[in-house]
Amino acid sequence: MKQFDTPQIELHVTHACNFTCEGCSHYSNHGHSGNLTLSDAEDWLLNWSQRIKPKSFVILGGEPTLNKDLCDILYLVRMAFPDPYTKIDLVSNASFLHNHPGLSVALLATQANLAISIHSIKDKNYAKKFKRGYELAKSWRHDLGVHVEFWDYTNKHWIPQYKGYGNNMMPYEDNNPRLSWEKCISKHAIQLHDGKLWKCPSLAYLPMQSNKYKLDSKWNYYLKYKPLDYNCTDEELREFLSKEDESFCSMCPANTLDPYIKKDPTLPVSYWENLNE
Repeated sequence: MKQFDTPQIELHVTHACNFTCEGCSHYSNHGHSGNLTLSDAEDWLLNWSQRIKPKSFVILGGEPTLNKDLCDILYLVRMAFPDPYTKIDLVSNASFLHNHPGLSVALLATQANLAISIHSIKDKNYAKKFKRGYELAKSWRHDLGVHVEFWDYTNKHWIPQYKGYGNNMMPYEDNNPRLSWEKCISKHAIQLHDGKLWKCPSLAYLPMQSNKYKLDSKWNYYLKYKPLDYNCTDEELREFLSKEDESFCSMCPANTLDPYIKKDPTLPVSYWENLNE
């Protein structure tokens, strides 16, 4: 079997999140739970490390610092992909960095980047929850030499990948998968989930949405998506990695939408569910 260069792989270490960022393409704003175990992480990573060579490996969620095994998972990722060619990004909203006293050491040891995502500058509740982690990340960068980046989403106008929320969540029906793919914010975000490779987060975690909510029948086609198993042939893997648009891309918008600024990311799940009743 051949090892294939891969632009980006993303790994959910938890589906839980303390924020409800509007229109999250990972559905982490829907109050999901569940952490990736060390045993599953090791199996998935070692199986795929023989098949792919990612240029970028992104650890995220949900909010990854909600997984108590985060540091160990970080070491597992670097063990699976020891070549410095693979850049590791840990994406966090910074809320619970203080719960992982060994994280700064793990980041240095694995040569990983800590990417702090900033989602609001105007909401006081958000600022209060964000400040402690933000200051801690800055001190790690200044005092310890940890590579820290701050990814600012506060001034970006957001176009969601689906309409509505929860039971009322609906796919787009623009019927132009090529244009949907071209506009997609996740076109290179291959997910390593359940031991398989999925084209994007919207498809990977849609079954999780379906298990929690009574989704409209218009989602049935997209729930039939089949991810790629690590026992696939080289030709199947080559085809998966080279494929751009496909029929499943139609779930996301293709036509031009009016962008808007997201609401307060600290709003509870109940707010969004009541809003869509």
